[in-house]
Amino acid sequence: MCEFDSIGNYLPVGLILVNYKGEILYGNPVCQRVFHVDDFNQQLIKDILPATTIIKVIKEGKWETPCYLSNRDMYVISLPLITGKLGLLIFLPADMYEEIISKSPKVAELKQELQAVMNLTGELVTITDGDGIVSRVNNACEQIMGVKEFDFIGKSAFILEQNGIVNASSTRKVIEEKRTITMNQVTKSGRRLLVHAHPIFNEDGTMYKIINISKDVTEIEDLQEKLAETTSVLDYYQQELNSLKKKDEEIVVKSKAMEKVYELVSRVADVDATIFLHGETGVGKEVMARKIHQLSNRKDAPFVKVNCGAIPETIMESELFGYSKGTFTGANREGKKGLALAANKGTLFLDEIGELPLNVQAKLLQLLQEKQFTPLGDTKPVQVDVRFIAATNRNLEQMVKQGTFREDLYYRLFVVPITIPPLSERKEDIPFLISHFLDYYGQKYKQFKSFEQEVIQIFTDYVWNGNVRELQNTIERLVLTVPARRIKLADLPDKFISSFSEDKKKVEGDTNLKQEVERFEKQMILGALETSSTLKEASMKLGVDASTMTRKVKKYGIIIAKLQV
Repeated sequence: MCEFDSIGNYLPVGLILVNYKGEILYGNPVCQRVFHVDDFNQQLIKDILPATTIIKVIKEGKWETPCYLSNRDMYVISLPLITGKLGLLIFLPADMYEEIISKSPKVAELKQELQAVMNLTGELVTITDGDGIVSRVNNACEQIMGVKEFDFIGKSAFILEQNGIVNASSTRKVIEEKRTITMNQVTKSGRRLLVHAHPIFNEDGTMYKIINISKDVTEIEDLQEKLAETTSVLDYYQQELNSLKKKDEEIVVKSKAMEKVYELVSRVADVDATIFLHGETGVGKEVMARKIHQLSNRKDAPFVKVNCGAIPETIMESELFGYSKGTFTGANREGKKGLALAANKGTLFLDEIGELPLNVQAKLLQLLQEKQFTPLGDTKPVQVDVRFIAATNRNLEQMVKQGTFREDLYYRLFVVPITIPPLSERKEDIPFLISHFLDYYGQKYKQFKSFEQEVIQIFTDYVWNGNVRELQNTIERLVLTVPARRIKLADLPDKFISSFSEDKKKVEGDTNLKQEVERFEKQMILGALETSSTLKEASMKLGVDASTMTRKVKKYGIIIAKLQV
């Protein structure tokens, strides 16, 4: 607010600039003395002046009668600068205000101050009397309207409209309708304006002033037209962006193994080929299926998950394909449409597909081949438009040999196979997954925690048989159960302590001087990293070069998370 500083600091009246939230953006030295405040920054006007109506004034865009502050012997004038955005409080000593009211020479000075305030808005401000004669305009007039100020002042808004200075007069509309008007204007020079026009009434209801605040939106509208013209180009680039490797809210892609998976997913997400996801329990097959759906052109349609291992075999067929009314006793009288139909136009995710009963597999094959099925108790097939994603942790090829899974269904599902690697094959992802889950559960439970470097290293070395799901559940439990903000080795469940102790025993049981020195060196490095914010800072603490520190970190396989080089 440098413009206010340059003017307001030398005025004999108090000025406070307020936004629509009631936050003080500027207060000049007069107000600092009056309210005994050294700095108004980040303060609320309600804390300074509890009875103020400035927020209402900003919202409604209407001036209010000056209010007398008896405890300070001052009058405060509340006026809107930009309706809905900014307002100004002017504090006048009682004697000055009375002189102004009695038309003293102070009026000319106040006019100059008002003109300065008008010029600070950055928008065109025009004030007319109740008959539409322009009495005041700020210095944005020539730039926006293409007309000099002296050619504007004293002219009738009706004549300006007739002469084509503007295509439609906001002042005329206010006079005709006697209410606040918001409208679009086009100037003689072709500028497009958004105008807010506000009438001001006397106590007897007579309109005696009209204030017009005009915002130049020419560039905005030009940009909108250009954006509309490039919609097709943006669509093309959106498809290209979908193929880029990235880290988002759910999938952490840091390891080479996951980069390859995500690159393949991005490439095939927008085509309707059936995708087969394979991986150990907990690697994130459902998360990947949802990401494929989000990246596809079906993202706005339903994503329906069918857990083939959780639905009892006796009702699997009716749940998946539905039934017509009256099919069997106890059924819904109106029938049921089934999950396959619920996924129409979207994605049907068949999780744990290896658990699907053989009798249902034949019907699923028809759905995959012909995109149609026949509900139970019905004879008329139902056509659907569905994209299929299947997932399992079982070896379907072996099941085919054993006769527990249909070979033709296997090959129909196995169009685009994608194997999601376990955490044991992408340990470099673990520190970033830890950071992601700490942030996620910190936001969810409002309990923001962090791990000691030693804990991060133990988690990285640990064999996560439950993969990402086990890691996620462990972090959620620690966030909720550890009272301290910093989670230490002692806070971990016993299985991690035991694993750490066993690794330590292995080292101590069969060691030599070189191994002991390296173990001690690693512990010193971990300790320095724990208390440092950068790698350079840690190296200085240990009295070694940053390059040496980098080499040692790589040598001992130390994982650095959220540490600057």
